[in-house]
Amino acid sequence: MIYKNTNIIASVDANADEVKRTSINFSTQDVGTAKLNFNLFKDGVPLPLSAVKGTLVLLMANGSRFQRDITITDKINGKAEYVLSNDEIKHYGDVRAELVLYYDNKQSLAVIKFNFAISKSLIDTDIAPTAEYYIQTFEDLKEDIETIVADLEEKFKDLDNVETKEGAQQKADAVQANLDTHTSNKSNPHNVTKAQVGLGSVDNVQQAAKADFDLHVSDGVRHITTSERSKWNGAQIHKITQDDGRVIYKSATEVTDYNDLTDTGMYLIYNKGLNGPGLLYSFLLVMSSKNTLVQIAYDGFKGEQVFFRMRKNDSITWTAWIELESTVGAQKKVDTHANRTDNPHAVTKAQVGLDKVDNVQQASKQEFDAHNYNPYRHITQNEREKWNGGQIYKFTADEGHHLIGLAGKDLFTELASKKTTTFYSNNTTTNQPPVSSSFRGIQIGQDNIGEVLAMGNDGSTWRVTNANGWKTWKRLFTNEDFESITWQNVTLKNGAATGERTFQYAKWGNLLLLRGHITVSREVVCGTIPSDRLPANGAVAMVPVSGTTGYSKLLIYANGDMKLTGIHSNNDSAVSGYYIDVVVPLN
Repeated sequence: MIYKNTNIIASVDANADEVKRTSINFSTQDVGTAKLNFNLFKDGVPLPLSAVKGTLVLLMANGSRFQRDITITDKINGKAEYVLSNDEIKHYGDVRAELVLYYDNKQSLAVIKFNFAISKSLIDTDIAPTAEYYIQTFEDLKEDIETIVADLEEKFKDLDNVETKEGAQQKADAVQANLDTHTSNKSNPHNVTKAQVGLGSVDNVQQAAKADFDLHVSDGVRHITTSERSKWNGAQIHKITQDDGRVIYKSATEVTDYNDLTDTGMYLIYNKGLNGPGLLYSFLLVMSSKNTLVQIAYDGFKGEQVFFRMRKNDSITWTAWIELESTVGAQKKVDTHANRTDNPHAVTKAQVGLDKVDNVQQASKQEFDAHNYNPYRHITQNEREKWNGGQIYKFTADEGHHLIGLAGKDLFTELASKKTTTFYSNNTTTNQPPVSSSFRGIQIGQDNIGEVLAMGNDGSTWRVTNANGWKTWKRLFTNEDFESITWQNVTLKNGAATGERTFQYAKWGNLLLLRGHITVSREVVCGTIPSDRLPANGAVAMVPVSGTTGYSKLLIYANGDMKLTGIHSNNDSAVSGYYIDVVVPLN
């Protein structure tokens, strides 16, 4: 929407009854575009507008009277607005207005009385609006009707020959009774809808406060970043075990179809199932690659049988289950043959290549078996596979400290050839983080892609990434770093002097902070700060005056110069200084 915006600054004090003459001049053709903007203050600070209803009374030049609620746009900073209705804008001439606030605790507050004008447009030369009375509340309607009744009683007291006083009084009483009944009716007797009050699109639900919404939007913990989303979307989705690392379990109450187990994974099947190798209790390993699929089933009871099968390239046909010789089964056969003492093959020691061996006592079978089955002296197949699958690349030195030293070397070159590792340097490394002492750190990555964290002995922490080339070192700040502020004095110019507080500035995150109280002439440069502490295009802020109630505009230029311009106060000659307490966004 396009509006003719006006700005009315009102300070709540004992002078609220003084009529303020403004330069506001609307036209009768400003239909739906004539807006009054209010900025309300109390003791030099914005007036909070929570738990309050504001009403504006307009008294037109032809005697018409209108009363409607204002719209509160910022409860925290005391801002409100009022758009003149189509009926109101047609009443040209001088307009007297008064703004009153009604609080939920039954308190009320007269804020400001002011005048403005509505000029007759050339298009509207033939309009002649009649006097109208628009009253927004039933209490006001009741008060006006009671006034009318009193006037009628006064006029008719000498006209008994036309109508008796008793008759007029009875009619007035009847009107009053109807008015009282209507006034006390709190059940929306006119069936006003939410659309009629301009809220047709609003759902009848509790709304979140703007402060709560802003706090949620800026919450970096509850939201993810683009890099996090890419990282998680690129992670492994398919599970080969349960979340706790155990195999995927198929219970005895199921009927498992082995043909359906085509996802790579490890399974414990506690039922004979369909299309299986016939084991009642088996561990199944499934491995797949493109159209090739392999299943290996292990006997879960005795551990003596192992079965294998694979699916051919047509992705449909399975081979028959093939039993593989297990260690236990083979050992039983060996034991059976080994227990024979009759030399069934009539083997001679020459035939076995032992003709030169003396016939001396050998270790007994019992001693051999005792050694052969000693679990502490031998490893199992599972242990072998586990250890062979373990991490071979060292993350730290054998003593537990950093793995590599970077003293006198190029950090980027050394780490580019490494994967995940730990390192240390004594502040003689090229491309090191900007620390003032020795540092140590860790790289997590692989093949020229990774992230490096370095911690200096001076207490600072730094981060750099390597993704198709090394990026710039960035420092990680703690809460203590961020919350500490270093204030510096503004360089005063052109006779500017310190008032109650020293004029100072500080940079805090992405904000420029100004504080202090100065005395200075307006329209000249009063002070300057380094330009690297400013927004690229400068900034403008409203600052309160001292000595009286009012505001002036502070211009902050891109080169760091500042000056005060303009004044809006109750008494310009009483202005004794300016409170420069401002927060300026840097981007």
